[in-house]
Order: sequence, then C-alpha cells, then structure tokens
Amino acid sequence: MDTFLQNLRFALRMLRKSPGFTLAAVLTLALGIGANTAIFSVVNGVLLRPLPYEKPEQLLMLWEGTPQQPEASLAFPNYRDYRDRSHTLASVGAFRSDTRDLTGVDSPERLKARMASASLLPTLGVQPALGRNFTAQEDTKGGPPVVMLEHAFWVRRFGKDPSVLGRTLTLNGQPHTVVGVLPERFRFFDARDVWLPLEDNPLCGESRGCHPGLYAVARPKPGVSVSQVRADLETVGYALQKEYPRAYSNYLPKVNGLHAEIVKDVKGSLFMLLAAVAGVLLIATINVANLLLARGAARSRELAIRAALGAGKGTLVMQMLVESALVGLLGGVFGLLLAMWGVDVLASSRPDAIPSAATFSVDGNVLAFTLGVSLLVGIVLGVLPALRGSQVALAGAMKGSDAQVEAAAGSGRRRLRARDVLVVGEVSLALVLLVAAGLLLRTFVQLQGLDLGFRPDGLLTLGITAPESRFDLAALRAFPERVRERLAGAPGVKSVTVAAGMPIIGAAGYSFTVVGRPEPATLGEQPMAIVYPVDPAYFETLGISLLQGRLIGAQDRLGAPRVVVVDEAIAKQLFPDGNVVGQRIKYDGDVAEIVGVVRHVVHDGAGQKEGAPFQFYAPLAQFTDEAMKFTREFVVAVRANGSSEEAALGLVPTVRSEITALDPDQAISDVKPMEQVVSESLGERRFMLGLIGLFGVLALVLAGIGIYSVMSYAVVQRTREMGIRMALGAKGGDVLRLVVGHGFRLALAGVLIGVLAAWALTRLLSGMLAGVSATDPTTFALVALGLGAVAVLASYLPARRAVRVDPVVSLKAE
Repeated sequence: MDTFLQNLRFALRMLRKSPGFTLAAVLTLALGIGANTAIFSVVNGVLLRPLPYEKPEQLLMLWEGTPQQPEASLAFPNYRDYRDRSHTLASVGAFRSDTRDLTGVDSPERLKARMASASLLPTLGVQPALGRNFTAQEDTKGGPPVVMLEHAFWVRRFGKDPSVLGRTLTLNGQPHTVVGVLPERFRFFDARDVWLPLEDNPLCGESRGCHPGLYAVARPKPGVSVSQVRADLETVGYALQKEYPRAYSNYLPKVNGLHAEIVKDVKGSLFMLLAAVAGVLLIATINVANLLLARGAARSRELAIRAALGAGKGTLVMQMLVESALVGLLGGVFGLLLAMWGVDVLASSRPDAIPSAATFSVDGNVLAFTLGVSLLVGIVLGVLPALRGSQVALAGAMKGSDAQVEAAAGSGRRRLRARDVLVVGEVSLALVLLVAAGLLLRTFVQLQGLDLGFRPDGLLTLGITAPESRFDLAALRAFPERVRERLAGAPGVKSVTVAAGMPIIGAAGYSFTVVGRPEPATLGEQPMAIVYPVDPAYFETLGISLLQGRLIGAQDRLGAPRVVVVDEAIAKQLFPDGNVVGQRIKYDGDVAEIVGVVRHVVHDGAGQKEGAPFQFYAPLAQFTDEAMKFTREFVVAVRANGSSEEAALGLVPTVRSEITALDPDQAISDVKPMEQVVSESLGERRFMLGLIGLFGVLALVLAGIGIYSVMSYAVVQRTREMGIRMALGAKGGDVLRLVVGHGFRLALAGVLIGVLAAWALTRLLSGMLAGVSATDPTTFALVALGLGAVAVLASYLPARRAVRVDPVVSLKAE
C-alpha cells in the first residue's frame, strides 16, 4: 500500500508539472467516457434495469397469431379460453388501448385510456397509490362505471388532491366514479391518462375473428417454465381449432417474456449505438496513448536516471501504469459530468419506440460502468507507453552517452512505428462510424423526399368523436357530414374530409377474399388490407391520384350497391391482367364491387414496414348500423389554400371555433399538420442519425488530431534528418511531400482496413435503411475521400512547420 501511495503521489506531481498534457488527455477521455456513460444509461434503463413490478422476470406476454400473421392481438373469447383452460398460469390480466372524451369541464379533452381487467394489477404485483383497484363486479359488462387515474393525469388535472377519490368524471358522456390513483413510478407500455374496466368495454363482442388490440400479461405457477406454459396454451389452441374450425381457424397462442417483448423493437438499435460509442472511446484512448508515447520519449532521461539509481523494470512500469490509470479516472470524473447533461438531452429527445417504462438516470449500475471503463481505459492506454518507457530507460542506464543517444534514436523509431499502427487503427474506426452515419443520413434524406402517395403539405389533421351517450345512430350518421359542411365554408379552407382512418394516423385491417376465386382453407391464409372508411371528398383533400375507374361519390350511400376503391398493390398482385374494375371482394361478411384504383399510400410511416400489403377504401355512408356502432372516432383533414405547414397551422383557430360551435362538448384532439405527423414517424431514425452522426463527427475530429500529433512527433524526431536533407539541397517541397506522404500512407492503410470492416459491419444497419444499400458505393467513396482529405490537411500543417525551420538551427538542435 505504501508503494502504491508513493506512486500515486508521484503521478499527481508529474501531471501537475505537465498541465497541457494533462488537460488534453483528460478532456479527450472525458468525451469518450461521457458519451459511453450517457448511452449506457439508456441501455441500462431499457434493457438491463428490471421492470418496476413484483418479480418481473416471471411475467409473460400473451398474444396469438397464424403462420402468415404471427403477431395478432387476442380475440376476447380466445383470451378467456386461454385464461380459464390453462393449467400452468397462476394469474392472467388483459388490456387494450382506447380513448375517452372528458366533458363537463371548462375545456373538454380527449384522454388516453387503458382498458384493463381487474386481474392485471394483481398479476403485475402493483397496488394503487390511493384508493383501490377494480373489483370483479366492476369488471363485467354493465358493471358500475368506475375509473382509476394515472399519477401524471392526477397531478395535471387535480393538483395531487387526495379528495379526488369518489369524485365523478364524465367520460364519453357517462359519469364514472374515481376509485384509485396509480403510483407515481408505475409505467406500463405507453403512458395513459385513465384506466377503465376491460370487460365493461369489450370490442367485437364474442367474435373470434376480431382482434381489437387486446393483449395479456400472465404469471406462471411456481416452478413452471416458459416452454411449459407455451406447450400448455398451444394445447388449448389446438382444442379451439377443432371446436371452432372456421372462426378460430389456424390461430395459436404466442408466449414470451414480458421484458423481452417490450424491448424487442429497440434492442438492436441500442446495441448498435453502444458499439458506435465504444468506437469513439477506443479512438479517444488511442489518441491519449499516442500522447503518452510522445511524453515517454520526452521523459527518457528521467527514466534512465531512475533506472540507474536502482529502479527495476517492474517498478517503472507500475509507476507509469498508475499515472495512466489516474488520467483515466480523471477523464471518467469529467466524463460523468458530461454524461449527466447528456442523459437529460437523451431523455428529452427519446423516440416513441423506447418504452415509457424505461427511465434514463445515472444510478449505481451506471456509476459502476463509468468507474470500470475509466480504470480499464487508464490501464489499457498505459501498457504500451509503460513498456516502451521502461525499455528506453534501461537501455540508457546500462550504456554510455553515445550508446544512449543511439538507443534513444532506436526507441524513438519504435515509438513512431507504434504510433503509426495506432493511427491506422483510429482511422479505420472513424471510417466505419462515418460510413454508418452516411448511410443513415442518405436514408433520412430519401425518406423525407419519399413519395407518400398523398400530399401532406398544407394539410391539417385532428381527431373528433361521437360518443354513444350524446349521439344516437341517426346523429352519428349525420355527424361527419355536418362537420365537413361546416368547415368547408370556413375562410382559408380549400377542402375538407371526415374519415374513420387516415395514412400514418391509423386505420383498421381486415382480411378479404376475391369473389369467384377459391377461398383459402383457413382465415389466416386470407390476404390482409388496411381499410379506410371515407367520404367523397377524401381523395381530393389528401391528393390521392385516381389510376383507373372512378372514385367514391355522393351516390354511394346506404341502400346503394356496396362499392370499394382499391389501391394499385391489389390491382397489380391480385389482378395482373388489368381487369380490376367490376370485380368483387368480400370482407367483414359483406360483398362490394371494385369501382376504381388509386395510388398506394404510406400507412405505417415513412420507411416503416407495412403491417398489411394492400389497401382499399369503403364509403363511410354505406356502413351498416352494426358497423356504425363501432365507428365513433373520426379523423378530420382540412386542406388550406396555401401549401405550407404554416398555412395549415393558420387554420387551427378557425377549425376549433367552428367545431366547438357545432358541438360545444367536442374534445378535439391531436391537432397537427400532416407534415408534422410524417416527421414524427421518422423519430427513431432521427434519434439514431443524430447520435451516430455525432459519434462520426467526434471520430473524424479525433482521427484528424491523431494524425496531426503523429506527424508533429515525426517532424520533431526527424528534425536532424530534415536539416541534413535541406543542407544537401533538398527543396521545401521535397520535405513537404515526405511528411504529407507519410501521413497519407497511414490514412490510406486505415481507409482500406476501414472499408473492409465497414463492408462487413454495416449490414447490421439493414433494418434501419430504406432505399439505400448497406454497402452503398457512393457513401463509401465519399467518406473515404473526406477522411483522406482530413488526413492530408492534418499532415500538411506540421510539414509546413518543418519546411520553415532553418537547416543550421535543426542541425545544432542535435
């Protein structure tokens, strides 16, 4: 311990004596360690931190699917059968998302609602912070209307008033009694405002073919594995296939760990970010190692004297390792301060794909990670300089002064070769990061210019509802038309549509068949399509082009022959002969004639994988009474006279006032220009591009600094040689080419190795790319040329300084 403390005190004195070196090394490491700590806090919060439930590792996620559609939500009767017939599950709770209009207040509001079974919170092992959970009596059809509040909504609307219990909230025109408030730290998938009993609000009734976004969370009995639960539930599924061969078809229940399902969509992206930021740290470490190598050359005399006085090789190595570890720890301290700021920035810019249950913070795991990385970096970056320094010192101690000069020169050449190798490595790493950033940038640019199949410019969108408590069937049918007529005459409005579905915002999917063709043996083999219930103004307002036949018109009303307009994907794939108009399709139990073909539109967001390959449009006015009962949420799209986002935003006051005048209790929601909706669909890609782009720029700067420092060191080491060359007649240009050529050769080697590495590694980005190959030659070429230019510039600056040195002065320096 005494020896260690002595080494530590000596290291502190040496760092104080070289403030420039200390500041450069610590700040360089702080950037790398800080970036790694910030990203690790995200990985820790999303992937490593346990879910905030009781024994979360036991919890399972339950859904169902077919071989063609493996990720369908649960049908209500199927969920009940899985729950009641299972022999391996201790408890099961189900949930789905919905909305409710809060009225009877000064400002009506559309609330995000979660329909949850009374068994969901007990399954999770969570108790309300105030009040109680739903009872079994309340979680039944026609049960007492009650509501629980999420903590954030309770704070926002009621200011943490504990007397909220027992109050009445009017939701969709029906009074609900507040029975509980959920805990502040409770998170379950996306944040909601209110929770309502599930069975009192079922969708689709007892239909086994309807999958209304219902999922379940289960906790197995003690000692039961996931594979046993899966086998047990599949047995139930096979039994249902026999009991309901047509209705249940070839569906089977699917089971996986809850945490694995929550993070599956972001796991790959987070590991990719962690790998990228680790590359930045490695480049920073290489730069500091180069600084230590250069500093070791300057300390050759000191180390030689210490060796001559009896310091062994191990003692010298340990001293230099302690010094480098101290540099690493100081970098870690300042990096932690940067990370605490970075975590706040990441939390504020988190994309929707990151689960709301995940929280970013600098906790014990993050602190341990930072400490471990700092020590590891400190030791790793000190190994090579320590070994080099100890060898030079011993060589000088054992020989005379002339021999010492020779040994020092040889050691300098070895140091230079070692630094050359390190620079080649950091250039390679920088190229991989820059290629990844370039591919993501090209994808992002392409997606922003992607033809969506409709025109988002100048389009304002918003949501309205017609709750059953205030709209009987006749009023419900008339409501969309009344809204459209009211808004169509407003100033600044070019056209208006009111529909029950819209691209990117959402619409329901249905299976369908072509009439006259053999039907598939099972429901799961039928093609799927997104169905947009629309009015006659829909295509004009959204700017969707007609390709064949006609559009939906005013004549397509209830009682008239059922019609649909299909997209070009259906026309090309199901009717390759071009004979589309006049054909008939069957969906949701009804038969409709195809009267037109329109462009395919982007439904799930720019560059997103489409959930269904086909789309068609049905007249909202032709919906049956039974179908209209389930169609009470509408999307309004208003096209402004201008084509800019500002023109769309300018319509907001007018639209609000007109709808409020028509229905004072209307809770208008999600008022956004369509261009903003499209932009938000790119959120995850923007998040990834921003971070990897930042890491790429850091890597480029650090690589440039690395090349510059090596060239500067080479110029110092070869000052005498350059003086002799110039004394013998060499021109300044010759010396310039000598130094720049050295730097360019290093960069070229790094680029070649980096290209090979990037060629292999960027394939991992394939899931994030769209319209760009993971081995896009244009991106590779541009990055290689850019990195080469930086290398030439970084070599030119010290070379120019070498040319300006007087040969006589450089010879005297030796």
